[in-house]
Amino acid sequence: GNGIGKELDDFDMGRMWRVEKLRDFEWRMRCTGLDKDPEAAHLLARMMQCTEKLNEIGDAASRGDIETKWWWDGQYDAAKAEEANDAGTAHFKRKCYGDAFESFTDAIRLYPSRAVYHSNRASAALRLKQYDIARRDCEESLALDPSSSRAMSRCATALHHLGRPEESQRYWRMVLAHDPSDSKAKQGLKLACNLEESEQRRRAEDSAMAESGTRTALPRHGKDVHDGDWNEALYASMEMLNIHPESLAANLHFVESLIMCRRYDDAVSALKKLGNSNAESVYLDAEAHWRKGMTSQALA
Repeated sequence: GNGIGKELDDFDMGRMWRVEKLRDFEWRMRCTGLDKDPEAAHLLARMMQCTEKLNEIGDAASRGDIETKWWWDGQYDAAKAEEANDAGTAHFKRKCYGDAFESFTDAIRLYPSRAVYHSNRASAALRLKQYDIARRDCEESLALDPSSSRAMSRCATALHHLGRPEESQRYWRMVLAHDPSDSKAKQGLKLACNLEESEQRRRAEDSAMAESGTRTALPRHGKDVHDGDWNEALYASMEMLNIHPESLAANLHFVESLIMCRRYDDAVSALKKLGNSNAESVYLDAEAHWRKGMTSQALA
């Protein structure tokens, strides 16, 4: 054996590279006599602090204590980043939103600490209807520049399309706090409030229907039941839950699809997580247990 014990991961390699570069810089300072210069000494101290901070981040990421960012493997170059951003802007103006998204992605990889690059990619993501990506990009942008009204506006728009009107309202109000006359924010806030009211009515209707116990009985497995259809139904219900995680109807349809796909334990777990004792939940719980052969639990 070579005594290392394990392969070096990207974070270990990064630590070694940073330490090597720092030592090389310190050695060159001494060779040129700059170590006696107060300004140069201050710069070196700052570099040492930043290196240690990066090492701490790398260690935490290696342990899984923090979420790694997708751009961490980029080659930082501010000038090339600006070129990529300019290219993205040109693509966007030509309505080539996919190309714009890719160029803004390159800009972020090359220089992730510029808030505008994240916000610009969010704008392209919105045009591509990639709303969750847009939301995350806006949050990154606002972490770097909390005063960016554009990032707030784009985040509010993304959240609205994700079916999260309460959060959308919060961001629209942040925009209006910066500029009370912003007409787009006023309209966006109004639409978000309307969507929230609509969601509340829908939830009330779902709850009333679930309590009524009028759901059609699930079909028995046989020649008239096609597993492929229920697999598609399961996928569709999962997509709906991503958009409306609090929807009782979507959750019940998800459970129904799990049962028809013979995933009985998953169906029971989903019902427990839902924590609702309405008539339809009780019926689906009994169905899952009965089809699994657990007759006593089904009749309980």
